[in-house]
Amino acid sequence: MDRFFGAVRQIGYAVRDVDDAIRHFREVNGDISDFKSFEVTLDASGNYRYEGRPSRCRLKIAVAAVNCIDFEFIQPLDGEHPSADFLARHGEGINHLGLYLQDLAPLRAAMLKDGGRVVIEGSFFISADRQGKFAYMQMGAGPLPLYELLEM
Repeated sequence: MDRFFGAVRQIGYAVRDVDDAIRHFREVNGDISDFKSFEVTLDASGNYRYEGRPSRCRLKIAVAAVNCIDFEFIQPLDGEHPSADFLARHGEGINHLGLYLQDLAPLRAAMLKDGGRVVIEGSFFISADRQGKFAYMQMGAGPLPLYELLEM
């Protein structure tokens, strides 16, 4: 497998408070982008799986595009999610890099074959007639961030 998975399109941060993260981002970078904030519940309706078993979580998320990179802040509200794990172990910071894909299955399979593992996966509604899929993959045991494969 090629060790470079493609263009990183998203930088995902685990944060304790989305609104504080947005304020800090704007203090440092200026008011260069509008953040879209929303809450999401991942559960059985989207076949949400954490560490291979059915699970549930609720998140507050804010996303802004800056120079073709999406900055995503994730605040865990309850349940099991890698952002909550990251906050407990390390505090706030970058916990994943997002790759936007037409079909996540081939890269997911290749990463598994190369020793990776699925941390979470599921699907989400893009619109009434379209669903997206996601999988957070971990490669190795080092300090690398997770890779979020996003099929949209």
